[in-house]
Amino acid sequence: MFRIGFVCGLILALLTILTFRVFNETDLELLKPQLKLYKGSSLLIEFLFLIGLNLYCFNTSAINHKLIFGLDPRDHLSCYHIFEMAGVLTVCWCASVLASLHPPVLSIPQQLHPLLFHSLLLFLLLNPFSIFHAQARRWLMVTMCKVLAAPFQPVGFSECWLADQFNSLSPLFLGLRDLLCFYQINWRDMWSDSPPSAVSLDCGQYSMAVTCLIQCFPPWLRFAQCLRCFWDTGHSLHLLNAGKYFTVFLMVTFAGLYNMARERSALLVEGRIYLYIWAVATCTGVLVTVSWDLRMDWGLLQGNGLLKDELVYSQQLYYYAAMLADVLLRVSWAINILLAQMKDSSAAATASALLAPLEVLRRCIWNLFRLENEQLKNCEKCCAVRDFWNIWRHLEKDQNGKGDKTACWGNRCRDSSMYLKKKICLYGNEQNSFEIVVHCSFPYCTELSSPTVSFVHSNPTVRLELKQYS
Repeated sequence: MFRIGFVCGLILALLTILTFRVFNETDLELLKPQLKLYKGSSLLIEFLFLIGLNLYCFNTSAINHKLIFGLDPRDHLSCYHIFEMAGVLTVCWCASVLASLHPPVLSIPQQLHPLLFHSLLLFLLLNPFSIFHAQARRWLMVTMCKVLAAPFQPVGFSECWLADQFNSLSPLFLGLRDLLCFYQINWRDMWSDSPPSAVSLDCGQYSMAVTCLIQCFPPWLRFAQCLRCFWDTGHSLHLLNAGKYFTVFLMVTFAGLYNMARERSALLVEGRIYLYIWAVATCTGVLVTVSWDLRMDWGLLQGNGLLKDELVYSQQLYYYAAMLADVLLRVSWAINILLAQMKDSSAAATASALLAPLEVLRRCIWNLFRLENEQLKNCEKCCAVRDFWNIWRHLEKDQNGKGDKTACWGNRCRDSSMYLKKKICLYGNEQNSFEIVVHCSFPYCTELSSPTVSFVHSNPTVRLELKQYS
């Protein structure tokens, strides 16, 4: 907590200095290159802060995200770790922006500061040493590889969740594209004294096509995952989910066609046609995605007003506010798809930079209720602890010494609640059968061995009862 407070103080001081620097700037055009080169990393930092807030809400509401994501309950990142990482990155981000605005201070070329900062981010993610939360980074990298390999292997909840986060972070990928394009074109002028606004930020004639491909890439990941889930399960619901992401392809495609026609004044009629088709595709896409968010992802619209019978969060107002926010922010997300492709309009670029953080905010609101719904599904399935099988290989021999009573889990158990009372019948002989009743106030792994009952458990409130009945 001390480190978080110290970092917050540094952030306030640096943001204050940065604000004064911006308001004292006579030519705001000099700040536009910094906005383009740093906007992607600013979205990443905002995302980390909001993920930390998500974890805090999960802990206070008894939502076991550790089980849902398959994390080690004894070694995982808490919300305070996330806040600390986001705070440190914010300090580095502010320092890099200030250094790029005052290049004579460090005698480093002005254009080099964004590259140094993003290289730092890449090093923190990919460094092979057991530092900077190595296990969490390893989990992230493995999950990312599984997301990329979605059509070729089974898909789990963690892979679907991470791919959904990528859908809201497409402006981050566009920002990285701008960064790479900037250094590819202007590398020879890196050591010159000219400011970034004096050199080209245009990515060339294929800029529009590359933008469309980047915007389509995250939806394609989820689209491929849905097809793989349909292949594995045969449930037609996954095809409907794939159709939802297909509407995003239509929105991006017709937005790109409209912008290409708009840049050529001779195609005004064709541009209007593309705009009308984009508007129809956008209305359809927003309607489908909002309906899927509320009904399928959040489990709402099932009773109890517009909500559902069982609620984890204490106030119904939270649900109604989230439903309204999801509708409004989905509309802003759809509009931003069009604005992000208008490279020739400074007003559109500014509006896009303002709308991109709202989509990250919407995604983190979505996370709160998506994991709540997953929690309730686990409770309905009596899934309240981690998967473990064959907890008792040999219970005991019967009185006549004929055979062993072998015990094993008859189903999988996953966690979801602060209080668990789960009965599991054990296989016995014809005269006797057994049941285990496990009581725990918080989900941890419990390990039983034969013939003596033993626990690997850090919570002393856990107890086990073995009952015999005929």
